[in-house]
Amino acid sequence: MNVGFAVFARDGEVEFHLRDHGYADRPALVTQAEIAGVRLVLIGRLYYRSDLRMGLHLAARGPHNRAQDCDAALALAVYRQHGLEGLERLEGDFSLVIWDAGEQRLVCMREPSGGYPFFYAVHEGGVVAGTHMEPLLDARASRSLDTEYLADYLMSPGLPLEDTVDGRTAYQGIQRVAPGSIVLFHLTSGRVEQRRYWDWLERRVDPGTEDIAELGEQYLAVLRGAVRTRLRGRTASHLSGGMDSTGVALIARDWLKGREPVHAISCVYHRLPLLARERPYLESALGQPGFTAHRINGDEFLDFDRLDTAPAHDEPCPGLVRACASAQAMNAAAAQAGVATILTGIGADDIFDIQPYHLTEMLCRGRLWSAWNEASHWARAHNRNVWQTLGPYGFANLLPAFMRMGIGNWMRGGYAAWGRNSEYTIAPWIKPDFARRMDLRGRSLANLRRTYHACPKVELSVLLYGIRACQEGFTRLHLAAPCGMMLTHPFADRRALSLGLGIRSRVRPRPGGGQKPILRAALRGILPECILNRQLKGHFNESYYIGLSRNLPYLEALVEQAPVDDLGFLDKASLIDCLQRAALGNARDATAMLHFEATLSLLLWLTQQRGQAAALRPVRQRHANAASIAA
Repeated sequence: MNVGFAVFARDGEVEFHLRDHGYADRPALVTQAEIAGVRLVLIGRLYYRSDLRMGLHLAARGPHNRAQDCDAALALAVYRQHGLEGLERLEGDFSLVIWDAGEQRLVCMREPSGGYPFFYAVHEGGVVAGTHMEPLLDARASRSLDTEYLADYLMSPGLPLEDTVDGRTAYQGIQRVAPGSIVLFHLTSGRVEQRRYWDWLERRVDPGTEDIAELGEQYLAVLRGAVRTRLRGRTASHLSGGMDSTGVALIARDWLKGREPVHAISCVYHRLPLLARERPYLESALGQPGFTAHRINGDEFLDFDRLDTAPAHDEPCPGLVRACASAQAMNAAAAQAGVATILTGIGADDIFDIQPYHLTEMLCRGRLWSAWNEASHWARAHNRNVWQTLGPYGFANLLPAFMRMGIGNWMRGGYAAWGRNSEYTIAPWIKPDFARRMDLRGRSLANLRRTYHACPKVELSVLLYGIRACQEGFTRLHLAAPCGMMLTHPFADRRALSLGLGIRSRVRPRPGGGQKPILRAALRGILPECILNRQLKGHFNESYYIGLSRNLPYLEALVEQAPVDDLGFLDKASLIDCLQRAALGNARDATAMLHFEATLSLLLWLTQQRGQAAALRPVRQRHANAASIAA
């Protein structure tokens, strides 16, 4: 078992298996505590610990005082004094399990942002639960893939399937604890009780103002607290030269001033012209005091690189093929520096990169002329046609789901030709009989409704989609944890997201004026002026298409040798044809590639699961010269 825990419960007997990272110089990631017949095991970390302690009656001496330095002991103290309602107040990146002998129940909990996975299986009155699937699968007589999960995965590109209603996983008989949920197993009666205790919309915090400067002050206070509570042990921060990651790194530097530097981990590009333009912004931050810079040569770690070195993981990860090489390189640099905590800028775009979805609301209210004028302002600010704004951000959201998919595509069963496909059409390499049998078109329409109409306001629905998209823990669990490191995202902090939702509920976006005006107001005086006032952020199309081209032989071998014939969903010849055309850069836009990335990530996972990953390595070596030429 990797870093994590597993628990086996049957007939009032419970057995725990725990494994931590083993680095004595770094804080534990798996902790445990026990008192009076109650045992708690936790993976991850709790935040805002002083706030929790204020609500506890801790004795000056005795077992509860361990809560001063152990996350599991603090969580156990909360549970002992306040029960399940107390657990709901815990904040952090964690999953935990409690065996309460007096109640004869097992309590499994996962925090709202889905920091660490949690799986369980119920069989013949017993329960097996844990952070990894392997112990659960070993306890079963057989392991069979769940075709319903497979169908959902293929039609949900870019979105980890973390909070489905039925808790389905990649394997039949294995369920997941959804983010923001508590699952209770009553061993005496065999009853399973599920409590969904967190709803992001209900937890919105109204900022009470629409003034940009005041909103910036409020958000900065929350962000500073989110960064500070995460600082434990030697700290590193991803630093790309953009507002998000640079702001987090500089706030961490300010908190740590006088004690130790922040290890700034940056990918620097030299041979890719567009990404090379990011270097001045990057150096404007790295050149400041308080940083130990680790510059990684990004030209050597492009998208689709080094997939044969991806660690084994429990379920397919939609974005793995893009991030595998760079994530491994940045993680290795942090580990070599002895880092215990890695901060990122992930999550800021979802809150602050606000698009004009309020046009939909204006149209619903019959304010056609006002919507046209508003769209015209946005069009002029972004140098585009009015309909390029009013269409996708206004009228499209008033159409039935099948029309948004495209009437022609809907009539073709949900299919679209390569280059015209989107995240809401069926990829051309999916076999039609599988698509019909599993109703992929219906699943796509359901995803479309969920993305844009999960709540009355379209902009909030899109934001909720972004929050769900952050609930993927591959890098945190499979790369960082084995090295004794905690990967964490301050912008995805529970308090930061609650305030962000309140801001988005109140504030209407304004065209022009630069990137992310509220975040810019928050970070004024912290960020270098060149970053604060930049109009555009570089994109990674170069890394994507050059990486795809130079890894084409390996990816072709991955498709050709993928052990999927028994699953009946993949037309390998069609996928290879689209793969070769994509390597020429002829895809329409990034959304057209989401199914492509998700399918390749699925094939990589299936190859690993069925023990055939090693067979692909010689293929990569045979094509090494071709890959070098492509670079």
